[in-house]
Amino acid sequence: MGIGEVYEACKDYPILFTKNQEGDWLAIALLGFNDKNVYLDENRRFKRGKYLPAFLRRYPFILVQNEDKKGFSLGIEEEALEALNESNKERALFKEDKTPTDLTKNTLDFLVRFQGELQACSALIKELESWGLLVEQSANLLDEEGKTHTINGFFTVNEEKLSHLSEKKHLDMCKKGATPFITAHLISLSNIRRLGL
Repeated sequence: MGIGEVYEACKDYPILFTKNQEGDWLAIALLGFNDKNVYLDENRRFKRGKYLPAFLRRYPFILVQNEDKKGFSLGIEEEALEALNESNKERALFKEDKTPTDLTKNTLDFLVRFQGELQACSALIKELESWGLLVEQSANLLDEEGKTHTINGFFTVNEEKLSHLSEKKHLDMCKKGATPFITAHLISLSNIRRLGL
């Protein structure tokens, strides 16, 4: 998730930090546990009024890093491609002359901005790590049947360490925009209880 959307997402979801397979930091919105998204209604749609993270809004599109690692290409799930081009010409990706439609251009623009937000967010979380503010956590949740489930492998900002940072570090945090980001993250942690009963 990008830095900008953390401020909206924190109202609905726990925002947690983790690393991907490449070792890059990510901010994630925890949507459920044991393959159950607790924010979906009976029709498997997001409940009204809940913020829909950009990672989900971008579906079925994705930026795929080129083999030379120098750029990205626009990718789409194959089934969705068939549906877009065959059943709905207004949602086609290419015009008859093989040039991109406005849908394709707008999607690519959205994904490029989203990728930039992800990279900025990763860099900011790496700063939090360098300041010694991150601590690994786990959470226990109760499901409807009273069974306990443990969620592991995520990091949060340690408030005690945060309060003991030097004045210079606090000033540095403010300059880098970390203070509102940390505040949104800490506020979001109360949403963990919503994942259970």
